[in-house]
Amino acid sequence: MYSTYVIYELLIRLQALDPAVGDYVSFKKIKAGICVMTTTGPLEIPDILLDLQFNNPAKINNEDLLKVLRSLP
Repeated sequence: MYSTYVIYELLIRLQALDPAVGDYVSFKKIKAGICVMTTTGPLEIPDILLDLQFNNPAKINNEDLLKVLRSLP
């Protein structure tokens, strides 16, 4: 399982692309990663992005982050 700080770091990066992401509320494990509840709604973040954010955040590009943003209703 991932530390909450990894989720916060990803949210900061997502908010830089779209401030409407909202603020962290909670998260739950789903089959392919986690579902992060924000004040705007849920975001699905795949395990690979969580691993990269923890181990090598420089390898995450804006396209990866935009894919996550597309999961926001």
